Amino acid sequence: MSQLPPPPPPPSYGAGGPVRMPETSSNAVVALVLAIGSFVLCPVVLAVIALVVAGSAQRQIEASGGWQTGTGLVQAARVISWVNIGLAVLGTVLFFLIAAVAVSSSSH
Repeated sequence: MSQLPPPPPPPSYGAGGPVRMPETSSNAVVALVLAIGSFVLCPVVLAVIALVVAGSAQRQIEASGGWQTGTGLVQAARVISWVNIGLAVLGTVLFFLIAAVAVSSSSH
């Protein structure tokens, strides 16, 4: 009569218990959502808030010792925010230039 082989051993978790996987920083996600939202609502205000939250997320990620990720999200939030601020400044300058040209041409 043949015997069945013994069942495989349960998975090993190492000496410290279950393996903890790095998680994405929630502040990095919030910063990216704010940066993207700044194109739709309150461009400069949300972009500045996104930059502040991105800075906080970056410090949090660095202090976590590798347990939090999201540096790419932070970079994306910063780029999008600065692009939005640049476009808002450019739009404001163009508005005043067009207004100045219109006022000067209507006076002549």
